[in-house]
Amino acid sequence: MIIAEQKRNENIAEYLIYMYQVEDLIRASGFDMQRIEQNIINQFDVDYAVKRDMFEWYKGLVDRLVSENKQKKGHMDFLLRIANEMDELNSSILHGPLNTEFKDAYDKAKVNIDALRMRAGHAAENDVQLALNGLYGLLILKLQKAEISDETEKAFSTISEWIAQLSMEYMRKTSEQ
Repeated sequence: MIIAEQKRNENIAEYLIYMYQVEDLIRASGFDMQRIEQNIINQFDVDYAVKRDMFEWYKGLVDRLVSENKQKKGHMDFLLRIANEMDELNSSILHGPLNTEFKDAYDKAKVNIDALRMRAGHAAENDVQLALNGLYGLLILKLQKAEISDETEKAFSTISEWIAQLSMEYMRKTSEQ
């Protein structure tokens, strides 16, 4: 909750990737609030009121994952909506007045996004969702200390650069509203 709020206000892509990790932590905890409290919430050095708020936040996420029938896999609907908003913004930038820096970043990333789509077999996902899922997968591999090839690192760096620019545009746009 604390980290999520900070990321939500600073970088929407990092927020989404963080929330994907939270979804997986909830699943790994078997949707058991006692385990979540013990293994996650109690690791924070904050006062009781904040821990209660965190408990309620996690409980709300548990309830949402269950009600959306996403106990095994998938992202919560509100996260998918944000990714879809980012994809719509991406399309409007690409089809709008010249933003060559953004378009160049997208063009460099697009080849790698298409390659990721072929490997992952997720043809229905939009480019933004596919990129975010790929970046989350890369994070998991790094946390597992798995070997990652230079080619993969270079491919994901183009995706990361494009997503970072899109995230800045999204944050700018939403702050104007």
